[in-house]
Amino acid sequence: MPGRFGSRHFDVPENSLAGNGSGRDGQASQAMEAARKTAAVHGLYEENRLIGAKEGRQMRQKIAKCAGIAWLGWSCVATAVAAKPEGEFPTRPITMVVPFAAGNIADGLARIVANGLGEDLGQQVIVENRPGAGGIGAIRQVAGTAPDGYTMIYIGVGMAISQSLFRTAPYDMEKSFTPVSILTSNDVLLLTSKKSKLKNIQDVVREAKAKGDRFTVGISLFGTLQHLSAELFKSTGNFDYTIVPFKSAANLNTALQSGDVDIAFEYLQPMYGLIADGSLNALAIGNGTHRSPRLPDVPTFTELGYPKVQVASWGMLLVPAKTPAAVVERLNKGVQTVLNNPETRARLENTGSRVLGGTTAQARELLSTEIVRWHKVIQDAKIELQ
Repeated sequence: MPGRFGSRHFDVPENSLAGNGSGRDGQASQAMEAARKTAAVHGLYEENRLIGAKEGRQMRQKIAKCAGIAWLGWSCVATAVAAKPEGEFPTRPITMVVPFAAGNIADGLARIVANGLGEDLGQQVIVENRPGAGGIGAIRQVAGTAPDGYTMIYIGVGMAISQSLFRTAPYDMEKSFTPVSILTSNDVLLLTSKKSKLKNIQDVVREAKAKGDRFTVGISLFGTLQHLSAELFKSTGNFDYTIVPFKSAANLNTALQSGDVDIAFEYLQPMYGLIADGSLNALAIGNGTHRSPRLPDVPTFTELGYPKVQVASWGMLLVPAKTPAAVVERLNKGVQTVLNNPETRARLENTGSRVLGGTTAQARELLSTEIVRWHKVIQDAKIELQ
């Protein structure tokens, strides 16, 4: 909601209604000052200068009446301001740490949410990018801050996965953080090039069974959700194909279109344009039973007989453990307001994301479930730990 701002708290000094005096004398002085200003606005001073003594007395009565109204008005304002608790959260800017480089898709999503949340809270939400080391540095930084709600971290499913990729986990997401809210999800697709003879999942299964380890599956980097999606499909279908990592989605696309790999697993966001122009074919989508609104003709793995292959990334906001429940709930409430705003929702959906939202309990359950789930996939696939 660009251009709109939430309510702000303005402190009124205790003597602001008392002029230079105190008690009733000060109140009277302030009241008369308010009356004179009110009278001047309506031209009453000029009228009083021209009329006679009797009319002057009537005018002074009018002024006194105006003074009472003015004092009552000031009292109402003071009461309204005082009604807001002095220490109501937040009273200063909030930092949202993003463990990705500026310009990254996840960074863009985080900034959309941060802008809207700042408007709802009445305080700026500052995005601080802390890329590198698989997000470990950013996670440790935020985990070590005061649990007061003024420092949050935006994480993706990769953080839940990477916890299980180390022999000694460098962090414990569930012990170190309290989830605030799920934000969005991004679908993972099974892709082929338009030149490929593999036109549907049946073709893929038949070819993968026939070629064994000569059948190749492209992914973006080891240890990513794309990698684990390929591993999950491999174990579910009892395939023996070879998984080939690439440095980026762009490199993966080049290999796929040149025929260097047979199929690929990649997110919808970076590949949507290539699917839309016909360069790539999406054969399946890994989001349970829900097809993508952007690709309504692409069936889910569940529809195709592979219900265990439910794979989608997600974005979530966390705060340090032991953050007061009232603060967590206030942040959650603000996030839901942002996600339910039609303009913000449209901006998020235009990136290819599905807008989710939900309660803090739902966010906690998703985080816990995903950590356990991907830990098992990593173990079953015998992925070498770091």
